[in-house]
Amino acid sequence: MARPIVLATVAGLLAAAGFAPTPAAAQASASVDTAAGDRFLKWEPATKTVTFELIAGLDGGKSPFNFNGYTDGEANLIVPPGAAVVMNFVQKDGTPHSAEIIADKDPMPNIAGEPAIPRAYTNKAAEGLPQEATDVMRFTAPESGSFRIFCGVPGHGLSGMWIRFTVDPAAKAPRFVTEQPG
Repeated sequence: MARPIVLATVAGLLAAAGFAPTPAAAQASASVDTAAGDRFLKWEPATKTVTFELIAGLDGGKSPFNFNGYTDGEANLIVPPGAAVVMNFVQKDGTPHSAEIIADKDPMPNIAGEPAIPRAYTNKAAEGLPQEATDVMRFTAPESGSFRIFCGVPGHGLSGMWIRFTVDPAAKAPRFVTEQPG
């Protein structure tokens, strides 16, 4: 019983000190989840900003060579054209990983190269970042196109470490969709 009272007291003190936002300010700055249970994606319609948590080597994936638990294009981040994209990269695996947006075409490259969208790559794209490292990719989505979010460490993309990234002119908001194999 003590914990709820303490939390209520702290909240009350913060509000009294002017740290709690007004309801109008809170509503104006709030992000909206695009789908129930989608913990990776946020959308701010007023600024047309897509924020996506891109997790390399997420526990529970069928392989440690995964993004958000998916491999071989099983997931697709779809965004509207011209959206400001903020991809928060988190490296959870013991093997170094990176991310780069490349064209959605074969043959798949073996190693990181020139990204298909300017600034759409993590630091050390070919070398990979160590476990628990983070990085942020910030770029503007083009008018349309099909791409891959690809691990640029040699052989990782070829081993299935990639998901899709699509800029859809018909999209009014982003969505993260997954395909169930088989």
